[in-house]
Amino acid sequence: MWNRRRSVTLSIVVCFVLAAVLLILAIFGPFIFKLYMTAYRGFRPDGQAMHDLSRTFALCFYPCSVFAGIILYSLLRLLFNIKRDDVFIAQNVTMLRIVSWCCVAIAVITFVGAFFYMPFGFVALAGGFVGMLLRVLKNVMQSAVTLREENDLTI
Repeated sequence: MWNRRRSVTLSIVVCFVLAAVLLILAIFGPFIFKLYMTAYRGFRPDGQAMHDLSRTFALCFYPCSVFAGIILYSLLRLLFNIKRDDVFIAQNVTMLRIVSWCCVAIAVITFVGAFFYMPFGFVALAGGFVGMLLRVLKNVMQSAVTLREENDLTI
């Protein structure tokens, strides 16, 4: 039987898997990028265009991966709080705030990168949109925390 506890546990497992994937990509990302660009996009491995794209990839990917790591850590803290039935607490609002600002930071980095490699523009749009959605969710959560605190003071 599927329930809320199992759903939270699945989300925690997915976060750990994504953290492992992020670590693997941090190590092998440039190699995978070069392999993709030479095998499927037709770039010469020793060409100037490949060199420029690799530099752009590294300058965008590594700062974004730091923010992605912060996002995963914050999501794990949020999920462990939810698993303990601590849902409407100020710490969860803080975690959502951190995640939203990290999404905005990723959007800004990839927006700048889009001037050099256009597909980063789609990542920038997605990051900005998710950041905005999380800001709204954070505001809703903040209101719920305030209501809960007021309720706790009521006899």
